[in-house]
Amino acid sequence: MALALRESFLRPTYHTLVPSRSGRNERNTVRYRHVVAASARDRRPQNVEGNFFVDHTCIDCDTCRWMAPDVFARISGMSAVAKQPASKDENIKALQALLSCPTNSIRTEKPMKEVVEVNKMFPLPIDENALPGVYHCGYHSEKTYGATSYFISHPEGNIMVDCPEYKEILARKFDNLGGVRYLFLTHKDDIGEHDKWARRLNCERIMHIGDVDYKTADVERKLHGDGPWNIGSDFELVYTPGHTKGSVCLYYKPMKVLFTGDHIYKSGETGELDMALIYNKQSVSLQMDSVKKLLDLGFNWILPGHGRRVRFKDYHEKNATIEAFLASKEHLYGNVSTRNKEPSFA
Repeated sequence: MALALRESFLRPTYHTLVPSRSGRNERNTVRYRHVVAASARDRRPQNVEGNFFVDHTCIDCDTCRWMAPDVFARISGMSAVAKQPASKDENIKALQALLSCPTNSIRTEKPMKEVVEVNKMFPLPIDENALPGVYHCGYHSEKTYGATSYFISHPEGNIMVDCPEYKEILARKFDNLGGVRYLFLTHKDDIGEHDKWARRLNCERIMHIGDVDYKTADVERKLHGDGPWNIGSDFELVYTPGHTKGSVCLYYKPMKVLFTGDHIYKSGETGELDMALIYNKQSVSLQMDSVKKLLDLGFNWILPGHGRRVRFKDYHEKNATIEAFLASKEHLYGNVSTRNKEPSFA
């Protein structure tokens, strides 16, 4: 069952590596393409022996490593199974990671009937006690390079933050949770299948005009200026340009949560706050100035699109951590409050 389910998700990514030819050579090329695809789907030698494994199509998005850290690790630049699941909980987390992998690179040697029930678990609560009504959607999309998306249950209208891969089973779960009123898009990199989700859920999309292009021209609500803006009484939209021109964070005030998109996150390698500067569309100095805005907000959680989530003990620890982060970057890039120009890491 598990293998059949996974095969139904496979994408012919590697079939395009060999140019087309005509006649007899075309038939040979087709056979060769299947060999390439099959080879890419073989288990990486870095995996330990056992049922679960990661194949060569891994894009190093980090999803499986934070979803099932006891099973997956980064080895030789990509994910691999470092330890086979040894308990029911580890097995469930490994299957959740398998289903959330954006490139379907996690596989099993033998079918696993448990995958059917695990498939029904999404969306996953972040922390039922500390953050009631806040969920991880799962089903990360290859179109967003595996970005994390979220679902927020709220009496004034539920919100989805960025887009998972479109799955009808997940859409039905949202229906059961009261639907989705708003689809908030933090920035242009993580829009995924926003149009398909918007049609299915009949929701209002929100995005800053600085990131609107032909793919998002029909977004219902376009934010202009520097904000802040609001969604009802509990949500504030904070303009944080730098990663992109139109990057915006969602601040859920009663829960003290900041959904940051790709603005800032915790690194899985260092365990420290970080920014993906090599993917920036704007300047480092602009993004650092945007990080300074976070000192005025009273959140204790960072829930990012890429990277690891962060939970601070309190407001003081949050600000001390951000101030230390700013100081370390200012050491590298200078005083960001006085610098007007910086090379773009596009």
